[in-house]
Amino acid sequence: MKDLFRMLIILFAVTFSFSLLGIKGVQAEEEKTLEEEILEILQEKEAITPEKYEELKKKVEGENAKEAKRPTVGFKKGFSLETADGNFKLQPYMKLRSQYKAFEANHPTNNDFYMRAARLGLKGAVYRYFDFNVAGEFGKGSSCLWDGYMGFNYLPEAKLRIGQFKQPFSLEWYSPADWRDFIEMPLPIDNLTPDMDIGAMFHGNLGKEVLNYGLSFSNGTGKNTSDTNDEKDIVARIVLSPFNSSNNLFLKGLHIGASITYGNQEAQRDEMRRKGKFQTAGETPFFQFNNGILHDGARTRYGGELCYMIGAFSLKGEWVRMTLDDLYHPTDGTKDDFDIDGGYVSLSYILTAEHQPFKDGKYGRITPKQNFDPKKGTWGAVQVVARYETLSIDSELLTKGYADSTKYTDEAEAYTLGLNWYLNDIVKAMINYTSTDFNGHIVKDGVKLDSEDLFLVRIQLVF
Repeated sequence: MKDLFRMLIILFAVTFSFSLLGIKGVQAEEEKTLEEEILEILQEKEAITPEKYEELKKKVEGENAKEAKRPTVGFKKGFSLETADGNFKLQPYMKLRSQYKAFEANHPTNNDFYMRAARLGLKGAVYRYFDFNVAGEFGKGSSCLWDGYMGFNYLPEAKLRIGQFKQPFSLEWYSPADWRDFIEMPLPIDNLTPDMDIGAMFHGNLGKEVLNYGLSFSNGTGKNTSDTNDEKDIVARIVLSPFNSSNNLFLKGLHIGASITYGNQEAQRDEMRRKGKFQTAGETPFFQFNNGILHDGARTRYGGELCYMIGAFSLKGEWVRMTLDDLYHPTDGTKDDFDIDGGYVSLSYILTAEHQPFKDGKYGRITPKQNFDPKKGTWGAVQVVARYETLSIDSELLTKGYADSTKYTDEAEAYTLGLNWYLNDIVKAMINYTSTDFNGHIVKDGVKLDSEDLFLVRIQLVF
């Protein structure tokens, strides 16, 4: 992973060096160059003959033609380097998310400053229709490959992506983590949705983005992990925006979607996602399969989603169910099927009247109308958010000994209030308060907890 880090640093340096060497910026097509203006002045003053003017003008035009073929460097929410014909493009990017979490006094977990994400990446295109994205993640004291894929995008209706990428499931999961409304994802999305995975995906938009879809075939074992069997997972998501082309304010922002995954698993507990652990926004485990549990059957996920945006207001909600067939208990040799499901609903309002964009089946970055600049009396954009969420686990997982009923619970629900401050389109500050209630109690480091109160603060920089 050190080699990956060095490679990304070198690519960053090369790209920025081009800009320092004076590669030309974007110039308006009809804008006259300084040389052309000087020639016109000399002609008007009759300092040169008409013949000499035409001769020098042709030389200037020849130099300008050469200049026009040079790559352009630009900055729009990030640096980019692009050839004049648009066939090649490089865009280095960086994501830093610094966080602080604080619990109520009786919680056994220490309050902590930590790096939630520290990511360096490079994306771009070669010969226009072939794109790529590679990124290394260095947050939380570890490092790994995050994104690592290539794509073919000749048809916007049918693009192909191959490598390691985010699986097309759930509105909240599929939307960019940097621009989500809350610091952490809701319980059912964080614990039930697929992880980053390795595979191939077809995706695209149809009918002026009235329909967005993704269809992926993947290992089903998560990022940087080999498959545990010959079977592959199928992941599919479809989003309908039936009034996307409408001018009706009350209908244009309606988006509805559905997701599904299916695949056969052969996984010991420690080969499951997070080693079979479900956790809160504060990373407190409230359920975990016992060691020795084997999943030797089908895993199916279903999801439904709604996103409604009108002006500065948005309503989002999802429901997700995961079905585990043929969980094997090593003690008595029995196999059982179980369901785990949950949902959330969230509200947000942008006090400074900006709109949250929705494109390609996901919501994105809020761009302030005025950036933070106290000298000019401008303060960026401010958003208030609220969310309710719940996750229910089949109680027989506890009663039949698949998990420790003295330490874990079969249900958790949470309420979150938050405030987001977009200082500009790159820097964002967030604060969340989350109160989580457990059905009965859980045991964390020997301490019984029937609830968890958590403050989260994040400062992030993304370009």
